[in-house]
Amino acid sequence: MRGWGRLVGRLALVVGSLLLVLLAMEATLRRWPTLLGQEFANGALTRYSTKADGIYYFDRQVRMNFMIPNHRTTMYYNGYVWQHQTDALGFRNDPLHVPADVVLLGDSVVYGHGVNFEHTIGHLLERRTGLRVANLARQGDCAFQEAYLLTAYLPLFRPRVVVHVFSPNDVTDLYFHLDGAAIRQFIAQPIDRIAYPPRTDPAQAVAERERALRNRRLWRRLDDKIYVMKMFRWLGQRVGQWRASVSRAEAASPVLRTRHDVPDVNADPSSLGWRYTEHALAYMKRLTDGAGARLVMAPFTEGRQIEILRDIAARHGIEIIDTAPVFAGPSTLPNDGHLSPYGARVMADLIAAHLERRR
Repeated sequence: MRGWGRLVGRLALVVGSLLLVLLAMEATLRRWPTLLGQEFANGALTRYSTKADGIYYFDRQVRMNFMIPNHRTTMYYNGYVWQHQTDALGFRNDPLHVPADVVLLGDSVVYGHGVNFEHTIGHLLERRTGLRVANLARQGDCAFQEAYLLTAYLPLFRPRVVVHVFSPNDVTDLYFHLDGAAIRQFIAQPIDRIAYPPRTDPAQAVAERERALRNRRLWRRLDDKIYVMKMFRWLGQRVGQWRASVSRAEAASPVLRTRHDVPDVNADPSSLGWRYTEHALAYMKRLTDGAGARLVMAPFTEGRQIEILRDIAARHGIEIIDTAPVFAGPSTLPNDGHLSPYGARVMADLIAAHLERRR
């Protein structure tokens, strides 16, 4: 019995010491999440998710994420901190104008990743022109979401102009949302037959999200909250990525493939991603024409992608703005790549000048 007592005591000491170490690690990671690098901090602190502290809910009908309406939180990414607040429709507008003179479509560049509301393109464009601007952009959006958003909200906002801001990752982002078969199916549809299923009522979808989060197992709920568990998950992902890279290298031997051996869909107008994007833009042009509005492209990209977009604009009669001045100054956030306050102001000024010339 005395031996068992000593064993239990030692086990208790080991368990207690382990708990103290884990608690110390938890406190340290919460205080300094960048100790493991910016990648870990981004994953641990991001609100770009449908998790308990995330800004999104998933609509199972249209199979897209939407931002939670009337939601406020503090965002973090790549060392930048900003305040996120949505309107009654789940977009980043203050105030929400219905109807609006201008509707903005785009991804995180137009949403305003990394900056507070007063430094977003929509707010600056409204101040510059006096027009009522509705910003429908969200992080991660591409032609897949943008075509749907225009379908759903064009009748509500009844704008005179729709401005589409193309970002460099818009083509590759399609492959995260759709497989090859779904992309080909969309491309094959005549633009006058493109249709979307009815969307779930947002209040119902948000309620379903909350219910699902409450019903999650305790382990999954803790996994979202405890930084040590996030750390172990992140380390597991890093190991998995390393193993995958080794497997790819071994499969490619004796001549190892480099990234230059992989076709660049961003620069290939015949790729599925570009064909989908062009078809979506043609569809969006048809929608705006039918509503008596203008479709204008304001690309936030350079090089080969600009050439492709100009060809698309010429084929479909879409107005396109020369946005080269955006890249002439400190227009992006250091170590991030999204628009800085300066860049957002330049982009807003270019859009405003184009609208004024074409009135």
